[in-house]
Amino acid sequence: MIIKKTIFITAVISVVVWLGIKIYFYDRIPPKVSVAGVDIGLLRTAPAIEKLRSKFEDPQIRLHWGTSEWIIVPSDIALRYDFAESVNQKNGLIFSLSDNQLAGKIASVSANINIPAADPEITVVANTINVTSGENGQIVDERLLAEKIKSALTMGKYDIDIPVKLLTPKLTTDQMNVLMARATNLLNKIVVIRFENQNWNITSEQLISWLDPTGYKSASVQAWVEELATTINRIPQNAFFRFEGEGKVEEFRPPKPGIKVINDELIKTLLVEFGKLEESAQNVEVVVPTSNTQPAITLADVNKLGIKELVGRGTSDFSGSIPNRIFNVGLAAGAMNGILVAPDEVFSFVKYIGDISASTGYKPAYVIKEGRTVLGDGGGVCQVSTTLFRAVLDAGLPIVERTAHAYRVHYYENDKQPGFDATVFSPTVDFKFKNDTGNYLLIQTIFDAEKNSLIFELYGTRDGRVVSLSKARVWDVSPPPPDLYQDDPTLNKGVVRQIDWSAWGAKSAFDWKVTRGTEVLQERTFYSNYRPWQAVYLRGTK
Repeated sequence: MIIKKTIFITAVISVVVWLGIKIYFYDRIPPKVSVAGVDIGLLRTAPAIEKLRSKFEDPQIRLHWGTSEWIIVPSDIALRYDFAESVNQKNGLIFSLSDNQLAGKIASVSANINIPAADPEITVVANTINVTSGENGQIVDERLLAEKIKSALTMGKYDIDIPVKLLTPKLTTDQMNVLMARATNLLNKIVVIRFENQNWNITSEQLISWLDPTGYKSASVQAWVEELATTINRIPQNAFFRFEGEGKVEEFRPPKPGIKVINDELIKTLLVEFGKLEESAQNVEVVVPTSNTQPAITLADVNKLGIKELVGRGTSDFSGSIPNRIFNVGLAAGAMNGILVAPDEVFSFVKYIGDISASTGYKPAYVIKEGRTVLGDGGGVCQVSTTLFRAVLDAGLPIVERTAHAYRVHYYENDKQPGFDATVFSPTVDFKFKNDTGNYLLIQTIFDAEKNSLIFELYGTRDGRVVSLSKARVWDVSPPPPDLYQDDPTLNKGVVRQIDWSAWGAKSAFDWKVTRGTEVLQERTFYSNYRPWQAVYLRGTK
């Protein structure tokens, strides 16, 4: 009985003790709990919050680098501690801040530490290669610093070492020697970039400036390609066709596919070719890779004349022409623009050009007349007939009448060999061709005074004919006579201007053949007999 009573009393005491402990810890934090190194064990929630607040209410974050120090206060970054939540989670300090303000503060600190690296430079001056090694720099690791600040705010430890990265572009002696050897291999070489009828050259000076120890500066190459792309890229152009009246097209716009340079592919190709160029004695050529987008409206959609596509193209360069001659070239080219040539029609240049005189707007310029270079209305019209002749050759159309100039005019040899010219002199000397395509032909001219360029384009329907042209053969070459000086009342006294260039006399010929399958449509040799010609200078008399 005594044992049972003892057990009962012991149990009662244990319950009382247990209840006492439960009552004591009811609203207290368990022992040995800390937040950010601050012991809050056995404290009620409110005192625990107040203990954290008193410790971390207004911290100063100290950033250290070397002997320098920067301080960030809560208002700089909109810092707010949530002490109640920190006590509740019983882990690190819970806070909020403005990431933008923090980034701005870090940036202001970085500005005092960052030192830009001086990249190595490779230059070419007077065919001499110069290599500078560059200089190392330093930069704050701003992402890592932001992480360290946030971690410090969580842990309540506010002294932070600023992480600074070393920038090491400076070349070693071995690297400089390698670059010098590579640059030497590139000296006086070029990379030719081709697209359609356009060329761009990357010079050796440019290539050498792009060299780096691992190959080439990809960012520099990318920037160059992106700039090139802006000159090539275009959106698709729909065809447009509007008549003025019978035999004349008032407005014409040929369809053009949209073009987009494939930048990544071009960059990849260039980097490969640059490497080849270092090992080769020859220049390299690269064709620009592009993707095309076809226009929604084609020529066939806007006319029923059989004008579907480009069938012939001729070009000429009139660099060196006086202003009046350039004006006349543009005026005559405009008269040819938009002409429709009917099936089986024999086109006459003289007929369509009409009266060439001051009354029709032509200005005086120098022409060949009776074996002399003299002032006459319409000087420059032969530039137009010559360019049309070249377009007709390219189209493979039967040429009914063509006459060469009396002497080798330098304008016509700016971009062609001797013999690819056709003179006209109304009404006796004409240029004629026949439209034997079975469909209409449309003549379009493109005149560019700034580039000294004239282009003839013939549109129609291709019928499978193929044109072959030989190179010009030149023989019986004879020297020019002495220079000729002519008085010019439009120039001031003392002014001398060259308007004709000496030309050696010569005979020339080229072969022209047009086929369609096994059928020969045209086969002809064009002969030209050029007299020797003297240089002509204008001597002012005004």
